[in-house]
Amino acid sequence: MSAAPQLDPVTLQLKWKHQFQFAGYYAAQEKGFYREAGLDVTIIEAAPGVDSTQEVVAGRAQFGIGTSELILNRYRGDPVIVLGVIFQHSPLSLVTLSDSGINHIHKLVGHHVMIEPSSAELLAYLYQEGFTQKAFVMQHHSFDLNDLLNGKTDAMSIYSTDELYQLQQLEHAYNLFSPRMSGIDFYGDNFFTTENELELHPQRVKAFREATLHGWRYAMQNSDEIVQLIYQKYTQRHTIAHLQFEAQAMHDLMQPELIDPGYMNVGRWQHIAQTYHYLGMLPEHFDVTKLLYLSNPDLDLKQLKIKFYYTAAILLVFH
Repeated sequence: MSAAPQLDPVTLQLKWKHQFQFAGYYAAQEKGFYREAGLDVTIIEAAPGVDSTQEVVAGRAQFGIGTSELILNRYRGDPVIVLGVIFQHSPLSLVTLSDSGINHIHKLVGHHVMIEPSSAELLAYLYQEGFTQKAFVMQHHSFDLNDLLNGKTDAMSIYSTDELYQLQQLEHAYNLFSPRMSGIDFYGDNFFTTENELELHPQRVKAFREATLHGWRYAMQNSDEIVQLIYQKYTQRHTIAHLQFEAQAMHDLMQPELIDPGYMNVGRWQHIAQTYHYLGMLPEHFDVTKLLYLSNPDLDLKQLKIKFYYTAAILLVFH
């Protein structure tokens, strides 16, 4: 009888606490996709103040989850490589209570605002609307929705997939301001590694990526099962109903039937880089390709061309 194959131990650093936001990673773990890929994955939740990017760059984890701000990390010299995009549209938004009277973004002037770290897309949105940070009283983000409810702050950055559930349960009317209202459409959670990990363990990175995407496909097709799994095995911080709300809201941002989880587009990343340039955070012609894990760019291009020709042919037929 042969011994079981040795599994490769790796660590995945989440960017927040356990919740449906990370469903695909739990699915890959619990359904054995990581194990089948030869990996023994430890999933670590983040506490407030823990920067998932720095945990990976420092080598305390091999993989992590970050925002589109990974572009800025790359520019600053952190050797990060994005392996795939989970949210095609970022859930990061600003929320105010309706009874505050702040029902338009321009009514925020002079008010107290909490914006969490790694939220440059919100700053880009405000900048696009003609504001500087001096237009508001910027506060340290407490990650406590009660501070909005009891008036300690007037506007707070949230994930539309998460905190809105609490507001709806409390029957609090609210106003939601998304950067998309101003044409700023960033990717949401992206999973990543480092150049060093990719150079030393290319097969391990490939295996982790494929197993993770398998996990995300499974999670979004079987969300009720994964909601139960998260509640029973990972956390009861959120109720079943809250996790279900999160699953549905994420479905809307991911559109998994139309777009394969993990899919990312170089042109879209370039647009994000241009937005950062506009904010004075990046040089004008920043090359995003060094940031991205493109498994086989030539093959991807060929497939894209084939898809384009088929679409063109269909359009001609039905014209």
